[in-house]
Amino acid sequence: MFDCFLAQLLALTMIFFCSSRFFFIKDARLDSFVVFAPLSFAISILILFCFDFSVFSFAIFVLSLLVFFTNFRAVLRLSDKLIVDNYSAIFIIFSIIELILTILLLAALIFFRPVKYSEKDFGVTKTQYSLTGAASNLQIREKYLKGGRFSGNLFVYEPEVNDEITAEIYSENPVLLFVSGIRAGVKDYEPYLMLLSQKGYKVLAADLYAPDFNLLSPKFENKFIKELVESKFLRKFAAISYEKEKPAEFEKIIAAEKTLATKKYSALTKLALEFLGDDKKFIYIVDNVDFDSIYAVIDKFNTEPYSNAKGFVSMNRVDEYKTSGYGFIEQTDVLLAHQKGIERENKFFIARYVANKTIKAITEK
Repeated sequence: MFDCFLAQLLALTMIFFCSSRFFFIKDARLDSFVVFAPLSFAISILILFCFDFSVFSFAIFVLSLLVFFTNFRAVLRLSDKLIVDNYSAIFIIFSIIELILTILLLAALIFFRPVKYSEKDFGVTKTQYSLTGAASNLQIREKYLKGGRFSGNLFVYEPEVNDEITAEIYSENPVLLFVSGIRAGVKDYEPYLMLLSQKGYKVLAADLYAPDFNLLSPKFENKFIKELVESKFLRKFAAISYEKEKPAEFEKIIAAEKTLATKKYSALTKLALEFLGDDKKFIYIVDNVDFDSIYAVIDKFNTEPYSNAKGFVSMNRVDEYKTSGYGFIEQTDVLLAHQKGIERENKFFIARYVANKTIKAITEK
């Protein structure tokens, strides 16, 4: 999340210097600062595709596009190494408007910035894998440019271990499995997941986008739109927008999502068995899922030939966890948290509290 913020900050900084250059560049010159216009536009496109779609990312894209068109003639003149004698009045007016918009957007971006953290802060390692296949045959994608369609991402969190004794103790712990919902990705739960791993647990967490888990697209007829709203690029934004616009209909979608826990966690369990071996024991971490569905998974993987599922822990049982379905947005999505009346929180208090409650529940099983 913080990487996205830094990329957005870089794009806005380039736009700022590009839009304000008429203040400090005088006399005849090569207008070299104009290179920031196409650069910021290119970065804004990369932000959209490398990170989840967001209000800030889209706003930066639109602003960078406006700045690019405003400076298009200047870019051509620079490419031809032509001298600029003066800036036109229209250009100055547009640049001032763009500068004001940049400053306002920059202030909002900094105010709603996510909390900075890294694996080193928690003493864990994180590995990310791309997935392919459907629910029945989910597997790690070996090649990005070849093979089946993209079906999701798998994140593996492991505690950093410096001695054999600690490694031996940690190896006895069950592996924790978690699957995100449509309103949040794994990264929205990451502080909590890293805190679990910090305590000696390997955590496998997945964002799944296979057609088996489509919930938002049935109301659309266009195939492209169907694919888009269910994609990694747009699913979270589309779900939250739909929730605001049609809450009654969205409640039905959430009810349907709760029952998908059987498919989701079964798919992840099969993948985890292939990834880690048949002898591993699993505890399921769930948020806003139907308990009958998760019990069905436990029964399935405790019946011959399986004996792996040892229970589940529901985050919803912790009363202090107020953002069920969204993750720990007070760290990862501060703008959304603000809309829900929750303030930015730097110390990971709730995430730590829920993690401690989770570990207590695990040790009691």
